[in-house]
Parts: sequence; C-alpha cells; structure tokens
Amino acid sequence: MARSSTTRYAVLGMLTLGPMTGYALRETIAGTIGHFWHESFGQLYPTLAALERDGLVASRAARTGRGREHTLTPAGYDALRTWLAQAPATSSSHRSELLLKVFFGRHAEPGTVERHLEMHRGALTESRAYLADLEAQVADDPAPDQAYWLATVRHGIHLTDASLAWTSETLASLTPETAP
Repeated sequence: MARSSTTRYAVLGMLTLGPMTGYALRETIAGTIGHFWHESFGQLYPTLAALERDGLVASRAARTGRGREHTLTPAGYDALRTWLAQAPATSSSHRSELLLKVFFGRHAEPGTVERHLEMHRGALTESRAYLADLEAQVADDPAPDQAYWLATVRHGIHLTDASLAWTSETLASLTPETAP
C-alpha cells in the first residue's frame, strides 16, 4: 500500500483516541507509534483535509487555542476497520546507510567502520532505554488498547536487542586480520 494511503489510516487510527488538533495529532504520533511508524509531519494537514473532504473526518474550531479539532466520523471508523481487515503489505523498503558502509568497509580507513558501529550501538542503547521507559508507561496504562500497544513496543524492544547483538557480533568479527 502506498505511503500516502497508509498515512490516511495512521491518522484515522490516531483519531480513535479522541478529537485532536493537527498539532496534538503530531505530538501523539511521536509519543505513541513514533517508535515504529515515521510520518512526514508535513503530510498531516493535507491528509486531514483530504480525509475531511472524503467524509472520514469532521472538524470544528478548537475549544482551546488555535486551529481545528478533528474527529473520526462513523464512515472514517468503517474505513479504518476495512483497512485493518486487509493483510498488511509484505514488503517495505529497507535502506540502511550503515549496512552499505559495512558492506564496502574493506575500502575504508582502518577503524572507520568500527567507529560507525560504536556510534550505532550508542544510538541503539538510547533507543532501548526509551523503549523500556515506554513499555513501563504503557504497562501502567489500563487502556483497552494496552495489550496491542505493548505488542508494538515489545516488537521494537526485540528488534533493538537483535540489532545490539548484531552490532556486538560484527565489532568482534572485525579484527585486524580482516583489514586490507
């Protein structure tokens, strides 16, 4: 499914949490699904406008502050449920500059790839700590969606743990004997 199409469903899904302004939607995405779903925030307002044109979202002047507050319509909820029933796309584009540099690493100055991997390990360690905090936060939230939310956070934890293990393994394998 095209990214713009899935953006629509990400927005519809977020609006199941309640009415939101565009800004609140952006902040909620960052704080909830942001660990696995990256949305172009520049697309949120055009997406909200398109969803409103299609009758899937309604808006009104925000009760506090500026902007418009968006709510999910019954048609929007039906569209979300229809999308949820469809099998997810099996392919996703995966591009990793780090892996590209590791692949061609024999041609780099000695220690360069190792430095990249150490930086990667640092970023992963920070991400792992964030996910652990998020897991504790979600575990303390008695929301009806809790089990689903925890599943996505734990997926991130497992992926991060696997990446940390791969990084350590790769660093250990890049001994002076592997240098050109």
